[in-house]
Amino acid sequence: MEKETKYQIPFLTTRKEFKDFIKQSLEKRDNENKRVIIGIINEEAKQRIKNVCGAVISNINIDNNGVIHALKKKNHNLDPSDLFFAIDVINTTSDIFMSDKKHLSNTVLIFKQDIDGEIAFLTEAHIRNDYLMIFDAYRQKKARRCPDATR
Repeated sequence: MEKETKYQIPFLTTRKEFKDFIKQSLEKRDNENKRVIIGIINEEAKQRIKNVCGAVISNINIDNNGVIHALKKKNHNLDPSDLFFAIDVINTTSDIFMSDKKHLSNTVLIFKQDIDGEIAFLTEAHIRNDYLMIFDAYRQKKARRCPDATR
C-alpha cells in the first residue's frame, strides 16, 4: 500500500505499485515529474555507501524521468522488470563507484551486480535530503549465442 512520507513523497510498498508506476511513467510521458520512494537502504549498505562518498543515506527514490531514460534507450538493454532489482543491488553489492562527473550538481554513485549479466544503476546522492535518486540504469549487452550468426 502506498504510504505518504513526511515530505509527501509516496512510498511504494508493493511490487504491484512499483510496476504500476513504471507503466504510468512510460504511458503518460507528458505528465509533470513524479518521484517515489521504492526502498530503504540497510545498515550494511549504508556503511558501504559511506565508505565511497562519505555520507550516510537512507532511502532509494526514482522518478518518472529516470524510468523513461532507463527503459526507452534500446542500448540500455533493459526490460521494465529489471528495475525491480534496484533495491537488492543497492543493498547487497559491494561494487559501488563514485563517478568523476556530477548529475544535476549531485554526486553520482554507480551500483553494479551480476544478475543474469551485469546490471548497473546510476544514482544521484542527495546527501542533505537523505536519499539516492535512480536516474539511469543499463545492462551490458548480452553476447550472441552463436559466433557465426549473421547480423
